[in-house]
Amino acid sequence: MDSAKQTEPAPPLRRSQRFAKRAETSKTVSSSQDWAGPEQPPAAHPEPCPVLVPQSSVLDVTALADTEGFSGSNLHAGLWSRLPDELVDNILNLCTTHQLGMLETSCTYFRRSSFIERIAKQRLKAVPRARGLKPNRKEGEHTLSLLHYVNSQSVAAAQATAVSCGAYHTAALLVPAELADDTSANTSRDCKHSLYTFGRGFHGQLGVGNHENSSVPRLASLGFRVCTDNPDTEEETMPAVVACGSSHTASISRRGELFMWGLGSSGELGLGQWSPLELAVPRQCLVSTRIVSIAAGANHTLAIAETGALWSCGRGRDGQLGLGTNMDHPRLTRIPTLEGVRVVSASAGVTHSMALAADGSLFTWGNGQHGQLGHKSLEGTGVTTIMTPRKIAELDPAPLTPDARVTAIAAGAYHSMALTVGGALLAFGRNDQGALGTGDKVNRWSPTRVNLHGEDADDGKCRRAVQVSCGASHTLVLVLNNGRMEVRTTGANAWGQLGQGDRKERCRLARTVTPMPGVVAVQCGDEHSAAITGRGVLFMWGRGDSGQLGLGDDKAKWKPTALKAFKVVHPEKTLRRSKRSLPVVRPVEPEVKRQRMADVWHYM
Repeated sequence: MDSAKQTEPAPPLRRSQRFAKRAETSKTVSSSQDWAGPEQPPAAHPEPCPVLVPQSSVLDVTALADTEGFSGSNLHAGLWSRLPDELVDNILNLCTTHQLGMLETSCTYFRRSSFIERIAKQRLKAVPRARGLKPNRKEGEHTLSLLHYVNSQSVAAAQATAVSCGAYHTAALLVPAELADDTSANTSRDCKHSLYTFGRGFHGQLGVGNHENSSVPRLASLGFRVCTDNPDTEEETMPAVVACGSSHTASISRRGELFMWGLGSSGELGLGQWSPLELAVPRQCLVSTRIVSIAAGANHTLAIAETGALWSCGRGRDGQLGLGTNMDHPRLTRIPTLEGVRVVSASAGVTHSMALAADGSLFTWGNGQHGQLGHKSLEGTGVTTIMTPRKIAELDPAPLTPDARVTAIAAGAYHSMALTVGGALLAFGRNDQGALGTGDKVNRWSPTRVNLHGEDADDGKCRRAVQVSCGASHTLVLVLNNGRMEVRTTGANAWGQLGQGDRKERCRLARTVTPMPGVVAVQCGDEHSAAITGRGVLFMWGRGDSGQLGLGDDKAKWKPTALKAFKVVHPEKTLRRSKRSLPVVRPVEPEVKRQRMADVWHYM
């Protein structure tokens, strides 16, 4: 009866099982030179070889291609060519842009195939501002390097919110170096960053409770708030963004609360007409909306709400507030002429202001006596002040190609810069010390393209501007040069703020003399400069007589010098909700609790 039972057919193998069986049955290629063809089986290798490349140069590739499981491609590409296409796609989709670049440059298989090119195109399409961008094939650029450029712009914009330089002071969101270098602690949400300030404190702009200078970073706290789920405990207000004006400082908390401190003689703190002229500790500025971005000028402040509305306060005698008058305003006021315009970025100089709309329109207003407003029509008319925001006609996005639209802006004391989606750098305004980088010292009244090659000879390689920051009379530009990030500087250099190792002015963009591997963002003060690397290392250079470099002395530095005791917090810890570090929680002191209850009864 058993012999009469029919043998059931074996179930079909899955694709992965067939692939594994094929790999087991295939013979390992021997390095022996005695084998001349497929008729003689090769001897088994004593150890498995991870890369299927014959060790002997005498072997004929065409002969090996006839053997089952081998082809001319996998002989030079390792095991990648033996994986199913779906699996390769899944693996590559988990890789970062940097990892994709490493694979493409180190593996022949990916250089010959279109896997990475296809994934790079998909990721570019997912970035709204990158739609319409194409790689510059003539200058050796490909889709992956273009994706790297687009990602670098986003990283620079996010990282720059953690460091800001004023006239004589600096504010930064820092983590102690020993904690940042601890891998287990750095990946944990318990790795907490804090707000640190250093430099001149005469007007209380350091926010540490006194008016003394400090040449080393000092901790400044935004205070504590009662926990919503437990009134007997309070949590620390965590800073997410910092901005420095000439003598005042601003910070935005994770909840969108705006805190201000320092000099407020013109109303730049936005705390109302009865506020003190100076504040040595942060105080919350009461606004009826959440604030997501802040820009501090010499004596005025611009704030962007989550709705895209733009608010302003401070000195307005040159029309820089955009409210239609030349009066100072001690309280944040919404700019009415920009209603209906979604503002995504703002920047403030001494007497002028800039705002970038979501569609790429660029608005400027204030005093434009040096051409810093970018309106060609004002040249030679004798009228240089605009009281309300006006769009720069030459940069109207409607007739421009996608890559020519503006995506980032920066205002110096009396000059302005704009970056396009395609990485072109546009400059206008005062140029008597070469801050525009145009190769001369002639003011520009309309946006003028700057040559990114600068002092270097044109080698035909692709260069794109990633980020720009303006000081009083100098400019820093982060340039992607054939896949390598460089810091280039131009303009005044009396304090070594260009990082060239000397005090000579430049009229063209020049590379800093000290290499800063992995640099991702730059920032400018009036006469000092900063750069941040991907590992959080903060480099400082330029004027330091008030301790604004944070290096422990009051000396100027002509070359970029690393701040060794601290690391700049990664933007994921401040901007991404899922990876934010946890705030400090403490019990409420009885006296504080009684005072808060008294305040509640007072306002009832």
